[in-house]
Amino acid sequence: MLFAPIVEELSFTHRGDRLVGDLHRPPWPGPHPAVVFVEGSGPGGRDLGDWPLRLAAAGFASLAYDKPGSGASTGHWTRQTLADRASETEAAVTAVRARADVDEARVALIGGSQGGWVAHLAAGPSGVAAVVTVSGPGVGILAQERYRLSRQLPAQGFGERDVEQALALHTEQIERVTAGEDPAAVHADQAPWHTAGWYPLLAGRTPEEISFIARTGGYEPSAALASLTCPMLAIFGADDVQVPVEDSVRAIEAAVPAAVTAVFPDAGHNLRLASGQRAPGFDELIVGWLHRALA
Repeated sequence: MLFAPIVEELSFTHRGDRLVGDLHRPPWPGPHPAVVFVEGSGPGGRDLGDWPLRLAAAGFASLAYDKPGSGASTGHWTRQTLADRASETEAAVTAVRARADVDEARVALIGGSQGGWVAHLAAGPSGVAAVVTVSGPGVGILAQERYRLSRQLPAQGFGERDVEQALALHTEQIERVTAGEDPAAVHADQAPWHTAGWYPLLAGRTPEEISFIARTGGYEPSAALASLTCPMLAIFGADDVQVPVEDSVRAIEAAVPAAVTAVFPDAGHNLRLASGQRAPGFDELIVGWLHRALA
């Protein structure tokens, strides 16, 4: 018999927005331990590939939903702060806990990339039983973005002057909008650079994105990390050019001494090898750790 999880559409509301996603669960009676996915930066949808299938086969229910302004969800992610995203995550956890087929005491978060910061913030208020972050930085947003640009641009063939200009534009976006200037005006003033080959790699490419960056650019995760009381697993790829892995591991271990950190060799930001395959042992680590943390 072919294994197939049961899939149901699940929606919930948060500050006037309707968020819509899919709840996958095992095809046997519950209540099941559950996972709520916290998406990374940019627009994000509920399609997470084979992740929900793998978790259902391991006995977990999971919710992945369209971020505001993506898919079937209303609102728009560029109007949010990280605190807004954390509050939204709390609403998602509440919606999952309300189901009779979910064990409300055994709900965890899995945050990817920017979703790691959000998971740190949401863990305490939501009262989740565990947190997993995948390429979730342990450093602040400004430090992470500077690291990303200084590594990602050279990796794609751009030179030192390109990196300097990209960093200058990123800093200018944050400083000018934080000082009260219109993001549209900042975007227009940077028009001479819009056709540069590296410009698509900036986080702020539209007035809306620049506005989001300015609202979140000063965030530092140290306080949220230090306040974590539930078990935490932080996973990284050693070849990540977007997140400073060594600095992140050092910061997480200092703030959360009980956290488990794992760095997979030869893996990038998405925990895949150059061949495209997922890092060996990655799936098994998450599933095994969640079973122990939610026991």
